[in-house]
Amino acid sequence: MYLQSATLIVGSTALFYVTLFLLNGYLFADFFYSPGLAWVFLPSGVRLIAVLLFDKWGALGIFLGGVMLAFQDLGQNDPEALIVAAGISGMAPLVARQICLRWTDLDANLHALSPTGLLRTALIFSTTSVALGQAWITYRGVSDGTPSTFLVLLFGDILGSVLVLYAAKVLLSLITRQRGG
Repeated sequence: MYLQSATLIVGSTALFYVTLFLLNGYLFADFFYSPGLAWVFLPSGVRLIAVLLFDKWGALGIFLGGVMLAFQDLGQNDPEALIVAAGISGMAPLVARQICLRWTDLDANLHALSPTGLLRTALIFSTTSVALGQAWITYRGVSDGTPSTFLVLLFGDILGSVLVLYAAKVLLSLITRQRGG
């Protein structure tokens, strides 16, 4: 039973991540600072929610979703680099989760997670993801690592996380209201 649940979590997370990644490109095509630099990046919210709720299984789903996206984007002629980037997409939220558990009031069960605590968590998740991703592409020589690139990515991740979190909150409120609770 445990394996079935884990498989469902990993598969669902991967598919949702890929879907939201593709939808993000479609919805916000006019909101790109430059190719690959989005002012709004909704998949960052999926990374946050998946890892907060499902820990390593959510991270594995994000990684697999990233691998699926990498195979879609093989025109870059560097599949290894794309797979490492997918690994960073899955690993960075795990690192951020550990930072939050150690140095903030976030507990592993997410009890008493206030709106302020959630925003702080989104900031830590976004900063960690962007910093690790930027370090990788700067190391590879793909980016010059300028502060403006970092800030645009950070803004996109934070805004995407907040939008997804509030959409989830509204959806949960509607479900609760519909059930009479």
